[in-house]
Amino acid sequence: MTVPGRNGAIWWMHRSKNRTLPRTGPGAVARTGAGLIDMPNLPPKLQEIVDDFASMTREEKIETLVAYSESLPSIPDRLMDQRDQMDDVPECMTPVHLLGEKQPDGGIQFYFDIPPQSPTVRGLAAILGNGLNGLKPEEILSVPGDFFLPMNLQDTISQQRLNGFMGVLAHMKQTVVKLLGNDLNNFLR
Repeated sequence: MTVPGRNGAIWWMHRSKNRTLPRTGPGAVARTGAGLIDMPNLPPKLQEIVDDFASMTREEKIETLVAYSESLPSIPDRLMDQRDQMDDVPECMTPVHLLGEKQPDGGIQFYFDIPPQSPTVRGLAAILGNGLNGLKPEEILSVPGDFFLPMNLQDTISQQRLNGFMGVLAHMKQTVVKLLGNDLNNFLR
């Protein structure tokens, strides 16, 4: 599904539907400043991250983002000569570049190039990397663009950073579609 963003960009993602059914666990309804949002089942690693952040205080979220930032691996040496082929993420004010590789098992591995002087952006990218690396294309493409709402990050970081976070996810999905190439028709059947 494509969704037009506020800035006119077209995003490749699924959006959650507003619901009012209170539940807990996977598929839980999250209370945010905007109301109740029904979150579909997320990949287990990503769901665990969302659940962890949802239970944290603002200070714990900041500390955890910094820890994720520090855990973001550098680009492997074998990919250094492909840096000019990495996708730019213009939704981020910080220069963010990503590269995806299809693994032999069909999973996708993402690599990020983000300056170390941008710990918030690095932390957000690391969350996506930790939650989505190694997953099959259909699992990545099914993650809704607003999956992070239960994390209540709006209390911790600016809307501009959240827009960048959504932009990174959108570009990860576009990378998956590019990697599928001719297999996309088979995938959609």
